[in-house]
Amino acid sequence: MATMHRCCRLLVLGIFVMSLVNLTYPLDNGASWFDPKSHSLREQEWFYGHEQIDPKLMQMRGIHLQVEARRMASKLRKLSNKEIGVTAMQGIYDSMPSIRKQANEEQKLNQIAKNLAVKFQHYLEVLSANKQRVESLYSFHLKQPISQKLDCCNISDSELRLVAEYHSKISNLMTCDLIPPSIQQHSFNPGRNLTAVFQRHIHDYPSIKWQYFISVDGIQNEFPAHNFQVVHGGCPSALDIRHRDVFLGTAQPQRKHVVIVVDQGNSLSPDQLKTAKGIARYILNSLSETDRVGIIGLANKAVYPRDDQCLSKQLVPLTFEAKFFFSSFVDSLSKQEFPTAHSLGLQRAFEMIMNSLAPLNSSTEGTPSNNYTVLTDEAMIVYISRGLLSTLTEAKDVMETIAIENGRVRHKVVINTYAVIGAGKTVMFEKSFLQNIADQNFEKYDVDRRYSGPVKKGQMLAINSLEDLSSTAGLFYKSFNRSSIDKPRFTLPYIDITGQDLVMSISQPCFHDNELLGIVGVDLHVGDVVQDVTYYNQEVSEYAFLINNEGYTIMHPSLSRPIHSTRQPMHTDIQHFENSQGFHAVRERILGEESGQARMLVSLDNITYPNGPPARGIPLHATYLWKKVPNTPYIACLKTVDEEAIHSELGNVQVASQKELVYHRLDLIPTEHNCMHLKQLGTLDTSTLFLSASAFADPFEHLSTPETKRMIQGYVAYLNDNTKLIRNPGLKSHVRNDVATVSKINHEWKRQFQSSTLNDYIVRRYISTPSGVFRMFPGGIVDKSYDATKREWYNRAMEFPGHVVLTAPYLDAFGAGYIVTISHTIYEGKPAAMHSSSDRVVAVMGIDFTMKYFYKLLVETMPLCKKGDVRCFVLDNQGYVIAHPRLVEPRGTGPVEQRHITHAEPLVANDILNHDQFVRKRLCNNYNYRTIQRYYYFNTSLSGILTNLVHGEHCSRYQITSIPGTNIFIGIVNQTCDMITAFCPCSVMDRLCLNCHRMEQSECECPCECPLQMNFCTGQLLDVDDRNPSCPRYPEPNKLAQVPTSMTDHLKQCMQSKCSEKKTKEECFGVRDCEWCELNKDGKEPLSSPHCAAQRVCFAGVLGARTPYGDQAKLLPMEDSPIAESSTPVGPVAGGIMGAFLVLALAVYCYRHHVHRSTHHYMTTAPDTQVRMSQLENEPDDLEPREEIGSGHTNIVLATFDHPSVSPYRVNPNYRRPPAGGESDHGYSTMTPQEDSEQASTTCVEPLISGQEKYKPGVSPTGKTHALPPPPQISSRRGRSPTPPQTRIPEQTCIQQQTVLPSTIPESSHVIANVTVHMVDTH
Repeated sequence: MATMHRCCRLLVLGIFVMSLVNLTYPLDNGASWFDPKSHSLREQEWFYGHEQIDPKLMQMRGIHLQVEARRMASKLRKLSNKEIGVTAMQGIYDSMPSIRKQANEEQKLNQIAKNLAVKFQHYLEVLSANKQRVESLYSFHLKQPISQKLDCCNISDSELRLVAEYHSKISNLMTCDLIPPSIQQHSFNPGRNLTAVFQRHIHDYPSIKWQYFISVDGIQNEFPAHNFQVVHGGCPSALDIRHRDVFLGTAQPQRKHVVIVVDQGNSLSPDQLKTAKGIARYILNSLSETDRVGIIGLANKAVYPRDDQCLSKQLVPLTFEAKFFFSSFVDSLSKQEFPTAHSLGLQRAFEMIMNSLAPLNSSTEGTPSNNYTVLTDEAMIVYISRGLLSTLTEAKDVMETIAIENGRVRHKVVINTYAVIGAGKTVMFEKSFLQNIADQNFEKYDVDRRYSGPVKKGQMLAINSLEDLSSTAGLFYKSFNRSSIDKPRFTLPYIDITGQDLVMSISQPCFHDNELLGIVGVDLHVGDVVQDVTYYNQEVSEYAFLINNEGYTIMHPSLSRPIHSTRQPMHTDIQHFENSQGFHAVRERILGEESGQARMLVSLDNITYPNGPPARGIPLHATYLWKKVPNTPYIACLKTVDEEAIHSELGNVQVASQKELVYHRLDLIPTEHNCMHLKQLGTLDTSTLFLSASAFADPFEHLSTPETKRMIQGYVAYLNDNTKLIRNPGLKSHVRNDVATVSKINHEWKRQFQSSTLNDYIVRRYISTPSGVFRMFPGGIVDKSYDATKREWYNRAMEFPGHVVLTAPYLDAFGAGYIVTISHTIYEGKPAAMHSSSDRVVAVMGIDFTMKYFYKLLVETMPLCKKGDVRCFVLDNQGYVIAHPRLVEPRGTGPVEQRHITHAEPLVANDILNHDQFVRKRLCNNYNYRTIQRYYYFNTSLSGILTNLVHGEHCSRYQITSIPGTNIFIGIVNQTCDMITAFCPCSVMDRLCLNCHRMEQSECECPCECPLQMNFCTGQLLDVDDRNPSCPRYPEPNKLAQVPTSMTDHLKQCMQSKCSEKKTKEECFGVRDCEWCELNKDGKEPLSSPHCAAQRVCFAGVLGARTPYGDQAKLLPMEDSPIAESSTPVGPVAGGIMGAFLVLALAVYCYRHHVHRSTHHYMTTAPDTQVRMSQLENEPDDLEPREEIGSGHTNIVLATFDHPSVSPYRVNPNYRRPPAGGESDHGYSTMTPQEDSEQASTTCVEPLISGQEKYKPGVSPTGKTHALPPPPQISSRRGRSPTPPQTRIPEQTCIQQQTVLPSTIPESSHVIANVTVHMVDTH
């Protein structure tokens, strides 16, 4: 009986293995948008639109494409099973012990809420202790002044040290002060007496970043000490921008309604106008998103940021976008040649207040001659002026206007005035006039009051220079006489100006006898606050998110991890991420109830998955659970999608061998044979283990604390302990079993490495689990911030479980050049059971091949592809080309990463867009970058062939079909003539779509992006954009771990490529670190003696070409003997000949090396950066002048303002990778230089869209839209530029390609390029 059971098991296992090897995947209705009634495509069917064609007549040059697709599928499946070890790894999981557990999401949610509550309780205790200390010190100050100063601006760099968590130099030994220049001598300054308590808090809670006290006099105590040299404008400017909004929002937490009127009349000198504009910016920086603001420029007439029914008529929410745009408007104000109409400006300000605060259905009351308007709240007018009058009677006219307008609203408007005066002028009539306006002194001018109630007097502040502003911090809103609320205030996340990382502030006012002294605050790392949400669950069907009590999203899977957030986030309501129909009612319950759960029907088109959706269009049920975090404004939420109540987990897995558990930190604990795997410190002895932040119970602490040898020994001892007696060093409980399980693949990988015939093309193998366990062979050190679950290869595999998944080519961070990854999922163990795509995924395996290997594989499958009039290609499910002739041809220009089918084959792209059952254009909102992404999604369920053989271009025919069991397609183009007319417009300046107001399925365009349009009046997205689903989180960048060169200089290469031994192009083609060198340095002239050389010598087939890594002078020789290789004895004669040859070769190499270093010396001196680029050719001698403020669509605002950055999806290949290493953008480039086009295209074209007009904010034409206009361009152009203006280029204007290499250019440099149009005939 036992024998029979064993036989049955072996039989089942055999069937399972065979099914894996020969697996084909039928049409899955859940993975397609096809209508099964009208489009149930079967194999051997050929289609053009809805027309079925006889397959016997449709073979192209004797090729049956579906047969070739099956052959390719078989080869890829073999690579997956044999080279990656998918079959072996699945068998390992199937043999592991498992236990069944009841899912308990409510318990998980309660734990998240509890952790957040405990954390915030600690922070609130810190805040309370600081508050009590300040209030106690003030009591002593009344007896003996506490006013000792230590100016932050005077601290030298030598007194500071660089601390990684701060991203800047600080000193935790002292508290320094940001001090207003006009501060009184004995003003309260407790900074020196706060250091000890600040230090104690940092010791107890290292996750706190900054602690500070800001007094009403404007003194700001900062701990740790910092000299703020990194702040724009230097240290003095930090006083006017750092925590200004935190101070005012804490001192006066009520919503503020403010109209700022800036005098720009002819009475102001240039310096006075500069001061007036600085005051306006200061006030804007002091206000927050909860406030409502309007702004007016005033001379003989009133001007607005935009002259429409919104900005000229009412107050608007001061969102980050609005604040930036208002600041830009202020900057654009210039002196006018007319006197200032004071009455007009104040009258317009009152109108804006009444339009905003008077209820729509309110009625006036009183007599017909003296009607009153009831306002819902108080408001303020800030009038910034010199106060010079044009006539003797104008003062009375001004007071008459105030009496009428403020009387109408029952004196609910306070007027603060800023007198902009010249240096040394302290008393003058203008100052008295502005004081009377602030006091609303009607009696002095014999003006009758229109309302008998008391007037709330404002403040008149005389400002000689911008340095005086910070001393007015406590006076701005004092006129309303409202008591500050003695409760903590929590801000939304924002970018810290000193460290460029994401923080949030908790602050609280300090009092003495009910008089406000100032505020205390602590800045917290958002990464620490939200870590339980960020790293909650890496699997597909369940995730957590955190919102506040107003619905704003603090953390969500669609957002970047805080560790990678370097830009001001868009404060987005949760309904934009969870935008399924019916979620609004769930949102109201979440905000209104302490805890609860709700279940609703959703579609996968509206579901956000941390790693991308596995299928689309399927109706599912989602369950939302939520719980409010006590004593905070936050709500923790969980979302599950049809999760099974019972799930399987690994049982107690025994570690097989301690030798198989080697931690990746080979620099701290080296193996017996450390070596260099390309640029990565590695070993061939074994695979190495890496644990990402998600594997630790405290991810933020792990990322913030440098690893030591003792810590690593603790990890390894715990993971190797089968007795479970060793204490857990801080890992999550299930990590040990995952480590023990994936370590069992090590033997298979080493065996395959010894026997594989593809070693020349393979870069590395690896596996990752959702828990953060990552194992790689050859072993190598990995950067601490790396998280495999956020990488493209992992996300794509999760999107296509059970499929062989390929990524588009990208630049390897570790030095292998352009590579393509094959990845495949591993299912949870099911002994003697068949797996399906509905099984839970427990791991993803991957293998990196050189990019050219896949074209080699394509040509081996279809030898006809070598013909000159035939082009074969492979593309992925988003249309990015994986194999294509243009990717492998030698090139002096252009990258190979992320070329899209719309550029590579515009004729094919134009035609297939007519088949919406095969490819669809899609939209999603990216809230990290404030953009709408346009992209393509191809239906991998296609089982027929798409072709234009009957109705297509007479001299260019194509066929395309899916490769079964993968996410890719194979295509062939037979082109018999050169005249092809049709086009796919692509911007080579940035990723901006050429027409953001139109998107048609049949119109060919490269993947691109448009700015998210916002309704300025409401501060929310326009309805048309609100309907888009949120984009999945984009793949995170990878970078090379830094290792001291003293540890690597003496090491040999792990694997020998032996490029010089490859005598033919076929032998050299696709070999790791080798290039067939056939073009001279100019990238055009053929070499007289083509040869195989290392990439650093001949990158992309061009002799002496610069590599994207930028450190070729430092790269170690690749021709060293491998570690385990022994030399063969030779005779004396042979030895002499070999010695002479080696001396000659060494001399040639040294000469080449010297020339190489001299040619590219600038590359080695460039700063280390991860900003992406894609090519390094045709460097211009001079930079173009920087553009002025650029115009654009008048109803949109771009994603970035302070720090424009590369879009996380694709950037143009004309954008240059900075020469300091890092990897490629992993799908961030589609816009390709004109000369790279395969199709004939002319240099002189018909009128196109160009970006040459200048734009300055000011009075705009009246428009009907309420959406936000574009911000101006700013000096830093490291990524996308703002929306280019639309102008017509005169007919027959030649567009010359211009690029700028940023390697030796300051950060203010920018890229200038043009639009490329690829022409093809669509008729």
